Amino acid sequence: MGQYLKKAAIGIALASALVLPVHAGTMKEQLKGFYELEVIGDFGGQSAEPFLPSDSDFKEQLQKLKDERRGKRFLVSNLPVSSPSLTVGRVGPQEAAGIRYDMLSRPMFIIGYDSVSINWLKQNRRFLKEKRAIGLVVNVATVEEMNHLQSVAGEGILLQATNGEQMAKAINLRHYPFFVDKNGVMR
Repeated sequence: MGQYLKKAAIGIALASALVLPVHAGTMKEQLKGFYELEVIGDFGGQSAEPFLPSDSDFKEQLQKLKDERRGKRFLVSNLPVSSPSLTVGRVGPQEAAGIRYDMLSRPMFIIGYDSVSINWLKQNRRFLKEKRAIGLVVNVATVEEMNHLQSVAGEGILLQATNGEQMAKAINLRHYPFFVDKNGVMR
């Protein structure tokens, strides 16, 4: 039990270190109170101090992470994405009828990698950017296709490749391109 508590304390201290600002004092000062634990039972062991990052290590790791993320505008870890029940076409009035618009935290749109979606994206990119809409790409095969869609969307529009099967079933959707916000569906 004692080892479990010590490992948990180390994990909490390391997780806390990731969200603390790097500008205020040393790492030890920032973590003060996070890793000074009240000892309920001491059954031996060792200090967690060696496992905590030094100030320079922490700043280097944080800067490396920022640099890696800076050039990326979308996540591609789950490519290729295929959503067979969703196809290009006009969204009918019976589709997406059960959406609770008040539950949407942010406008979103659904596209695929096809000429209809690309033209729709070109025609609506200013509107999508103004709305701060998030784009779900439900049919896309390669990083190159995602790069092409992102270049068409431009800066300020976030695209995410994702499987749309469960969502399609939940809201009775069969076609895209599709946009929805708190005011309803744009067909």
